[in-house]
Amino acid sequence: MSAPLLLEGGESTYNDNAGVVQESIALTTASQQYWAQRRVRAESHIARFQTNASVAEAEREWKKFCVKGTDFLIRLLSRAIDKLERPLSAYWHRDKRLARDGVRIFKQHASIELLIPFSREPVRFVRVASKTADYSIRVTGIDPANELQLGMPHIAVSWRDGVLFVITPTFHYVTMSTYCMDTTDGTRWSSDLVLPKLFTEVTKEFASELKSVETQFAPLMMAWEQEEQITTQESRLRRLQQSAEKWNLIYLPEPQKLEILSALELFEGGDPAAPRGLLLTGPSGVGKSLLGKTIAETVGCNFQHLTPATLKLDHLGGSGRKVREIWEEARRNQPSILYLDECEGVLGRRGAAETDVISTEIVQAFLAEWDGLDKSNQIWVIGSTNRRDLLDDAILSRFGWEMQIKLPTETDRTNILQQELQDVGVDVSLPVEFGTFTQGMSGRDLQEVAKTARRITHPELPTLDQIRDAVGKVKKARNTPVSPQSKWENLVLNQKTKGRLKLISGLLQNADRWAAEGISVPRTLLLEGDPGVGKTEIARTLANESGLGFHAATTADLKANYLGQSGNRVKQLFEKARSHSPCILFLDELDIVAPDRGFGGDDPLTREIVGQLLQEIDGIEAHTEHVFVVAATNRPTVIDSAMLIRFTERMTIPLPDRESRIRLLSIFLANKKLDFPLDHGAVLLADLSEGKGLSGRDLKNWVVSAEQTALLRAIEGDGPGQYTIMLDDFSSPS
Repeated sequence: MSAPLLLEGGESTYNDNAGVVQESIALTTASQQYWAQRRVRAESHIARFQTNASVAEAEREWKKFCVKGTDFLIRLLSRAIDKLERPLSAYWHRDKRLARDGVRIFKQHASIELLIPFSREPVRFVRVASKTADYSIRVTGIDPANELQLGMPHIAVSWRDGVLFVITPTFHYVTMSTYCMDTTDGTRWSSDLVLPKLFTEVTKEFASELKSVETQFAPLMMAWEQEEQITTQESRLRRLQQSAEKWNLIYLPEPQKLEILSALELFEGGDPAAPRGLLLTGPSGVGKSLLGKTIAETVGCNFQHLTPATLKLDHLGGSGRKVREIWEEARRNQPSILYLDECEGVLGRRGAAETDVISTEIVQAFLAEWDGLDKSNQIWVIGSTNRRDLLDDAILSRFGWEMQIKLPTETDRTNILQQELQDVGVDVSLPVEFGTFTQGMSGRDLQEVAKTARRITHPELPTLDQIRDAVGKVKKARNTPVSPQSKWENLVLNQKTKGRLKLISGLLQNADRWAAEGISVPRTLLLEGDPGVGKTEIARTLANESGLGFHAATTADLKANYLGQSGNRVKQLFEKARSHSPCILFLDELDIVAPDRGFGGDDPLTREIVGQLLQEIDGIEAHTEHVFVVAATNRPTVIDSAMLIRFTERMTIPLPDRESRIRLLSIFLANKKLDFPLDHGAVLLADLSEGKGLSGRDLKNWVVSAEQTALLRAIEGDGPGQYTIMLDDFSSPS
């Protein structure tokens, strides 16, 4: 039979009487089930210890025993003192008078007591004094913790206020201080050997009494241990509840969250299978640092947050020493977690162009310390990076365990934004469409949305519409700037082409949902056509209308000066786009960026760029993020053939026809001061340009030229008041 399902709060849904599984009142996630099960285990431990623990009864029995059961201490002290003179005299060169004085003075101030250790950290004793036959608890400065046997009586012999020695249950002694006698001639005699040996031999005669003490103390010690276990378990239960609340704010796929929680439990218990390393990869802002901090808070252990600024010192040798100090602190305070934020900055690949000598020193020092860990060490190294490719191979192998943290899902985005709004004092219920509206945003982006919404409406609280505006502001801040005029209504295309573009935009806006339905979300689009027909404007319009992330790259963005750097630039460009997925990535003038490698594009830098582009668009590495690559060209025949087949959709943008020219001219002339009706003038000018092969850009330049003619006339005349565009200002288009 499988284990019963647990509800939030740890209640089993299995009905023992009816033998059926009841309907859960509130369905919970797998991680919530995990915390519920751990709470049940902790509560069962507490209940078991509470049942067994009977401290009050054990204390009464122990007190009753101490009244008579420890009176042998007085007899032991008296018998030892009676036997003391002869061995002292022999030890002190047969000086009987000095020995008699020594016995007399020792007897006046000597005392004996039972010390029963019951914990090591700190070392705590039950103390039973021979004079009072009562017990007390004290933390002592006696340090032989490795000699102490918990729950077993030790005999402590003191003189005045100092303990001379302690006799262990195995009838050995540990000397703490010395009883001395001074003679009239200035000689000092000590009892280093006589007193401990004599008392040890006499103590052996009371072995049965000591055994009785051990037997009578055992129930009290067990009750105390159980009471301490209850306190420990209650503290653990409180920490479990706090940890569960913290993990509810961590938005990860449930399998990932459970994998981390299982590893945490192994680490906390010191299990040999516990992880020694964990590398968190993923785009910036997805919560890698928060995850590392939450792991440390869950375990409740020593946590060191390390950054490049923490580890990189100015002089050679200092960084290696700093690494050793960090590891020494971790070993002193186990269990311990070392969290390396942006670890590619200090653990980069040795010998690479990006890695300096200080980083190499840090890598070598880290490897040496990491290799020095044995199975008993409870030290966990957690690193986070969004540039895994820069890490040293030896460091990657030491981490062993890698986990990619992706952008939050649609549901998680709504929950994160809801939480972030509450954190800035905005208590509002977000509709489900906010999950779609915030596509491609990380947790940090959503935090910024909440702050922006609160800031732009202060002192009032933001409405839902204002929160939507804040989402738009945050998205635009990270995008390549695009004119707000790039809208469907301003895009002059035939209806079929525009309809296809709108379909692509709709699929990208809800990429996750459509993909879940088995719909193929487009990945590439190649826009072909003469210069100036609006290919770039189409990309801008797609960016504005879809509301997605938009990144545009030119040849200068991709082509570096040295071999190896260009491929890295291409890789970084796509990684940036994936970190904001779904995202539109626009490559202008593709024929320049990726020319045919067999004809004119045979230089090493070009081959490197083309090769990396091919791998990123449709290479060996699988990527689930939705990045829509839009490229533009007016020379498709010179593009590398392998690149062309990556573009499954190709769209030819023709020169504008008469209707399109009328619309374009109407847009370009709108809001300008004209001495003719706009509609009539647009038609006349469109007819005038018939057969001239003008593109949209040519028409715009034609309008600008007419505007300049009108400006020159106004400047030569009576100034701005006379400015107006006339039809005569339009020269015949060439």
